[in-house]
Amino acid sequence: MTQQLPPPGWYPDPGDRTSLRYWDGGTWTGHRSLAAATPPAPGVRELPPTGKQLLRASLALFRENRRMIWLPVLSGVTTAAAFLVVTGLIGVPLLWSHGHSGWDVVILFAGLVVANFVGVFFNVALVFAANEQIEGRPVDVRRAVHLAWKRKRVIVAWALLSATVGMVIQGVERRLGIFGRLIGILGGLAWAVATFLVVPVLAFEDLGPIGALKQSSRLLKATFGTVARGALRFGMLFLAWMLLALAVIVAGGVLAGSGAVVPGIAVAVVGIVGVFVVSMYVAAAGMYMRTILYRYATGRPVPDLGLDLSRTFAR
Repeated sequence: MTQQLPPPGWYPDPGDRTSLRYWDGGTWTGHRSLAAATPPAPGVRELPPTGKQLLRASLALFRENRRMIWLPVLSGVTTAAAFLVVTGLIGVPLLWSHGHSGWDVVILFAGLVVANFVGVFFNVALVFAANEQIEGRPVDVRRAVHLAWKRKRVIVAWALLSATVGMVIQGVERRLGIFGRLIGILGGLAWAVATFLVVPVLAFEDLGPIGALKQSSRLLKATFGTVARGALRFGMLFLAWMLLALAVIVAGGVLAGSGAVVPGIAVAVVGIVGVFVVSMYVAAAGMYMRTILYRYATGRPVPDLGLDLSRTFAR
């Protein structure tokens, strides 16, 4: 009689019982986790990982499946297209027929809802791609999108809340002048911080939009130091790349202005492509980092990516 094999999942590593290893149902994979590692000896203090270590972990995971960069590309294109369709093809005829008696606000709100839905939808797909990869089941773009589509109702609810907050902030900025702009900047910053981990929450937890916001804030509060270090390091790296791409565009403009029009245009185009690639890379790798942070914030194992993340969320 053939012995029944255990189902896929994380099990004690037969070569190192102090850690976990992923079993795909037929064989051991190369994915390991230090989540079950032996705790340090009494009196030994473990230092939290640096932002550089978190950055390396997220980039290493993303590099294993670079095809996922198509998700932020699709997000950017479809978000812009959806907003233009709602506010242009639908909004313009309505405004032409009924004037600006409140319809402009309604149309703008509808455009923001649709744009937010598309943007969050593709980010949820990125989270699923990262999560499946961590679990030893790499997926393609189609599969990631399919998984995200199952969460469409949750994403719609969040898009409504996000669009409402955006409209409120814009309204305050318009009505209160300079003071309103200051409130808008501070409000936008607070919203960005509070929603830092909301996309993984939307992907994996059955919560309404308010519940998802509270959960994201709670997880962020418990891990703020590590998140801040990782985000700062992440931002500094990609800011350097973005400045380099912008410098190439400027160099192309200088060349074109000095008479070398064709070479100048060619150099400027290279810079523009560089800005686009860096932006897409930031979007994809950044969401991978948030997935890593969310998994450990909620006690889920992460493969060893050159960093013992079990120390990251020590409370």
